[in-house]
Amino acid sequence: MKSHLPNIYCVNIKISGNTRLSCSCQRFSGYFRLFLMKKFLFSGIIACLIGFCLSCTTTEDSAGLQMRAGLPNFNYKIQKNEPVSVVFLGGSITNHQGYRVQITDWLKQQYSNVQFTSINSGIGGTGSDLGVFRTERDVLQYHPDLVFVEFAVNDAKTDSLVIAHSMEGIVRKIWHHNPHTDICFLYTLNEPMLDDLKAGKNYRSVRYMETVADYYDIPSVNFADDVLELLNEDKLVFKGDSKKEYSGKIVFTNDGTHPTYDGGHPIYTKTLSRSLLQMNKAQEKAHALKAPLYPGNYEKAKMIPVTELEHSEGWKLLSKDDKAFSNFQGDQKALPVVLESSDSEDFVKVHFKGIRVGVFDLIGPSSGGMTVEIDQNDPSYIRRFDKYCGDRNRTNYCLFESLNEEEHTIIIRPDNRRFEKAEIYKMNPKRIKETEYFNEFNTYLGYILLVGDIIQN
Repeated sequence: MKSHLPNIYCVNIKISGNTRLSCSCQRFSGYFRLFLMKKFLFSGIIACLIGFCLSCTTTEDSAGLQMRAGLPNFNYKIQKNEPVSVVFLGGSITNHQGYRVQITDWLKQQYSNVQFTSINSGIGGTGSDLGVFRTERDVLQYHPDLVFVEFAVNDAKTDSLVIAHSMEGIVRKIWHHNPHTDICFLYTLNEPMLDDLKAGKNYRSVRYMETVADYYDIPSVNFADDVLELLNEDKLVFKGDSKKEYSGKIVFTNDGTHPTYDGGHPIYTKTLSRSLLQMNKAQEKAHALKAPLYPGNYEKAKMIPVTELEHSEGWKLLSKDDKAFSNFQGDQKALPVVLESSDSEDFVKVHFKGIRVGVFDLIGPSSGGMTVEIDQNDPSYIRRFDKYCGDRNRTNYCLFESLNEEEHTIIIRPDNRRFEKAEIYKMNPKRIKETEYFNEFNTYLGYILLVGDIIQN
């Protein structure tokens, strides 16, 4: 899909200490970009940037922090010693007992007179394109004062327009619910991002998220700055074995993505705590919800339990002791209700007005596929089994094709066509206790994801 995002050119130049000249300008003309590049050859770079870019500002931001409007309401409640609730919305890095737990402990120690409630809304292997659908269930029901949003790593390969639509949808849903809720974007990193980061560029997912953050004046914290500084000083091993000794160096990850609890996560915590201290302005302020940056954003995203929609009687309601939940990775509360079937005569029918539909489901050794029929067109087959399905069950999701904003009817059916699971998984018998699960080809549905509104028949 072609991206319609505006061109963004960001300059973030370290002058001395923590003083930075920050510039985020949209839609430069080609002539000006060329002019600006030439100016980099001269010692008068700072004066040129200030002279030609009116949106540039000189700040004392900490490394990795784009302060923007800061966190005024969060700090106001702290100043008043009122109870504060914080939601962490993200993927597995947030879900782990790492920076999320550490920064909560730090807040409690730093502001001992304030009662902090921390809500873990991280689900491994999920990006902003699921986060926007679960915002009501996993964020808004807790009426938070502050929401951290962490999806940079899991959005690494997501379509640029989907990232923009999802992140803007999250922001607009939160501020429609309560304009006094503060938001902060967090940018984690993994090994595939290093080449761009070492070249002084933000990774693609971060660039698209910064477009939304800049438009809504939302602060962001990029964890990459401190990690790269340690890496450049040869004080850090980005991917290593925590059980081995690396001459006193910090082992940041064991797998290239997930920070170690005693090495990587404390770096994130240090970066975030330093940024929170700098964003200390306290003010009771309603955030202005401007006209959408992207009219097709996912503000109307919602998750609907499949049991609440029209469906055939052949579906089986799974109990938590069903074998489909054996070796389950993650929190089963993410899918409190699951329907199972392998009969292609069964169906779930959704009649709605909107632009996008998908499923939030369960996949694993016994999962197969489904067919999706949109507006009586030929059904499309979607396989719900991948190379990670051999030894565990996990939540998963997929979005179907984008649609015009009008009435649609979608029918989802199980499809038990067979395929070589062992070949996909490259089966390791030592990791699979019950290989006979590969002989089943079931469909497990939990939620229908919808950007739009259900039309009642």
